[in-house]
Amino acid sequence: MTEEELQSQDELIAYHLHDAGWAEMRLSAAPERLGFAVSYLHDSLGDLARMGLALQKGAGRAEAVFMDEPGEAILVVSGAGNTLQYELRQYRDWASWGIVALEAHEVVARGEIGRAGLVGNIHAILRRIHDDVGPQRYREMWVEHDFPLQDYERLSIALHKRAMT
Repeated sequence: MTEEELQSQDELIAYHLHDAGWAEMRLSAAPERLGFAVSYLHDSLGDLARMGLALQKGAGRAEAVFMDEPGEAILVVSGAGNTLQYELRQYRDWASWGIVALEAHEVVARGEIGRAGLVGNIHAILRRIHDDVGPQRYREMWVEHDFPLQDYERLSIALHKRAMT
């Protein structure tokens, strides 16, 4: 098993860029891993960055949309304190654009995760893409959306401050 595979066993979310405008999001929900194609039509990496930052600041709820063509998955995370509940909802079309009702979904995974673990997982995704791809190349690949640099930097600072206390 590679180092990346060992590391990803502890992560809820894996997010990998592919060809221009496409990525894959994998959710490790025991006992399986679920994979979803992610289109440039929605700023999913930005959603993840905002989720990580909000959860780091103590938010009780956050969500990220992973849009496919057609369909989408929405990861909803909620809870107070250190333990969060997550639910991955799958839609036949774009609920985030109002094409189908938000209630018209199938729950394909649910469980619990530690707040710090999920925030660290999201930060690691952002750091890897920032370091390996960079904001300029990301913009070229993702066409409609910039790399969420400000949220990544804010999250990095917040995690650094927390580590120092």
